[in-house]
Amino acid sequence: MDLINNLKLLCSAAGVGGLTQAAEVAKGLLSEYCSQVKIDKLGNVIGIIKSGRKDAPLLMLEAHIDEIGLIVTNIDDSGFVYTAPCGGVDVRTLPAAEVIVHGDKPYGGIFCSTPPHLKDEGKKDNLPDIRDMGIDVGMDAETARKCIKKGDRVSFFPNFTMLNENRISSKSLDDRAGVAAILYCLDLLKSENAAPDCDIAVVFAVQEELGCRGSAVASYGVNPDIAVAVDVSFARTPDADAEKCGQLGKGPMIGWSPTLDDKMTRRMVDIAEKCSIPYQHEVMGGTTGTDAESISDARTGVRTALLSIPLRYMHTPCEVADKRDIESVGRLLACFIKEGVSNL
Repeated sequence: MDLINNLKLLCSAAGVGGLTQAAEVAKGLLSEYCSQVKIDKLGNVIGIIKSGRKDAPLLMLEAHIDEIGLIVTNIDDSGFVYTAPCGGVDVRTLPAAEVIVHGDKPYGGIFCSTPPHLKDEGKKDNLPDIRDMGIDVGMDAETARKCIKKGDRVSFFPNFTMLNENRISSKSLDDRAGVAAILYCLDLLKSENAAPDCDIAVVFAVQEELGCRGSAVASYGVNPDIAVAVDVSFARTPDADAEKCGQLGKGPMIGWSPTLDDKMTRRMVDIAEKCSIPYQHEVMGGTTGTDAESISDARTGVRTALLSIPLRYMHTPCEVADKRDIESVGRLLACFIKEGVSNL
């Protein structure tokens, strides 16, 4: 499996809430490992791998396939396109950002940016509300209103870049990195002819950035016995609180939280040590802010663990992750499955 190529395909696809391109790409990649793959009514990608064992427990592996973005609210009389956020867009990164407006076809655009020479000295650091920031699509009003409608989605321009042999920069690594890690796990299991003691449901959920809606629906439908959510978390930068961050290249961040299953979490730590997989602890005093909660709340409850990939510059068009961490998450998941889940 070419992890970098898969990740580039995933990150280059648009997956703002309501767009289906990323889900279709993920479905195609998942089909190599699952006999059954579908996209449900909400847009979740769901694949099933049967163990062939009678009364086998069902393990769900989940990562979200959607991304932050925007939705068109208006086009003014000069042809500038105005938007509202879909998810937690960082307004600081928007001036001069390249985007794609998904109208009757994809159109390139640039968020307006006032040159510093034209700003009042006391207002240079002030940022407007996203809703007041226009996108220049190079059209007059008549043309823009013909090609682009209210409700059309806006995604960041694909910009996948290898900073070095391990460091990756791109939009939507949150959470295409998690999707790639699960695919890497499945590839390891397939290449080793592993015989899991469980059936496996793979879910690439939509609308995590809009309130973890996709995972809630998918978990209800799949009805797993146990689950592992894979997401991203904060990686250390010079301006960040080191106590709240992991480090790039140091392995998966194993989540500890009152909402997560303690026995599964301890099993993850034991297996990481047994298999010589580097890992980090991520301790959270409350909820995790991920799909793990919506999964664990499904039906009468699902025992759930959380693995996170360290990520710099989250919710910006230029997130940064480390290939080795993505691989390590995949390896840890594969070892967890090979160890057996029926005795958890």
